[in-house]
Parts: sequence; structure tokens; C-alpha cells
Amino acid sequence: MAKEIKKPSFDLKGKVAIVTGATKGIGYAIAATFAMYGCNIVITSRTPADCERVEKDIKNLYNVQCLGISADSSVKENIDEVVAKTVEAFGKIDILVNNAGISGKTTDLLNQTEDNFMKVVSTNLKGCFLFAQAVAEQMKKQGTGGKIVNIASVGGLIGGKGVAPYGASKAGVLSLTRTMANEWARYGITVNAVCPGYVITELNQDIFADPEIKSKMEKRTAVRRLGSVEEVAGPVLAMVSDCFSYMTGTYILLDGGQTIGG
Repeated sequence: MAKEIKKPSFDLKGKVAIVTGATKGIGYAIAATFAMYGCNIVITSRTPADCERVEKDIKNLYNVQCLGISADSSVKENIDEVVAKTVEAFGKIDILVNNAGISGKTTDLLNQTEDNFMKVVSTNLKGCFLFAQAVAEQMKKQGTGGKIVNIASVGGLIGGKGVAPYGASKAGVLSLTRTMANEWARYGITVNAVCPGYVITELNQDIFADPEIKSKMEKRTAVRRLGSVEEVAGPVLAMVSDCFSYMTGTYILLDGGQTIGG
């Protein structure tokens, strides 16, 4: 008799997820996708008005609980407040998606300023570390494990010109991901990352509206097109579902074949 295989499930009903930087772009797409599958959501952003707007949108559209909290992901006190308010509202944390990040000013290394470099690293790398540390501590207390996904970038794998702080911070995120996975596996916590390539968001849509720039970027990919936020959100959903419970300490490339030579 053939062995019965368990049907893969992406159901997140009853789960609680924190998604940082979730009021627009990739972060919003991830939060909304989780909500579609029944997950209660805590979203963060530096802008209170954006948090209020997205909180209402997710509640109305997906019939789940959503809490918007204004927070700077590079400030530990803000992070501790988010974790405390999440536990107060929902009693637990099952999922963290470290998405909050900035690109900083684009310039060559010889003209790069210390202030710009440290601002980018503080938000993208330090923020990832602090948020994951605080959430992992809560997951450890709960004793039920959890899933953490860090949003890295193709920029952390290749030396793109003019974006040294961003690339360095995202390379650091990938290294942190491996260490987190190694140290926290004993608590039932898996930690992985995704590396998006050229993805159209509200932040860059004006740049990609230029046909010349858009064509140049598309030619760097094997699929000859730019990605969508939904094409990042889907894989992240899979990573926090039961389907990916055996994967930890690694990353998924979502770059349309950019890193294989286009």
C-alpha cells in the first residue's frame, strides 16, 4: 500500500506575525499575504499615520486582527515596545519578518560619508539584529519555537557600484541569519532570508518609469523583466509555513536570474 503523503499547508490561522517596515512595498505585500492566510499581524513603520492606515486596511480587507505600531527599527527601546505590545495584545509571537530598511545615498566609495554609511548599517543590520534578538527571546520563553525571515538583497551578494553601505549591510544580514539559525535551532526557531533583486515598489517606481533605466535593469536578468512585490511575498509565506520547517540558516534568491549572468 502506498504511503500517504501529508498535504502541504500554508494555513497561518491563529498565528501572530510582526512585519517591520510594512506600510508599503514588499513589507506591505508580505503582511497582506499573511493576513490572507489567517495570520494576525503587527506592522511597524516610522510614520504613525501610515501605521493607522494599514492597520485599518488589513482589518477590513482580510478579517484578521492587525496592530500598527510606530517604531524606528534601529532603536532598541522602540523594538522592546513593539514586542511588549504584541505580547500584550496577542499573548505570543510566532513569526518575525525583518523587512525595514533604507538604501541611503548613492555615491562611489571615495565620496561616501561616514554619516550615510552608519545610518544605512544602523537601520538595515543593527535593526535586524535587535529585532530578531528581542523576538527570539520571547519565542524562547514561550517554548513553542517560531520562524524568522530576514529580508536581505542581491546587493548583499554582489558589489554593486555606488551602494556600498547598502550592500555591506545586506551581506551582514545574511551572515547574521546563519548565526541566528545555528544558535536558536535548539529553541525550535528557524531563521532564513530572501534576497530580492529588481522589484518594483512605491519607492522606486518613478525611477523605473524611465524606459531607458527600466530596459537596462531588465537586461541584467535572465527573465528580462522586473519582479513584483507579490513574487517576494509568496516565497516568504512558504518559508513561515509548515512546508519549510526543515529549512534554516539559508536564503532564497528572488532575482529573476540576475546573479547567474542575466
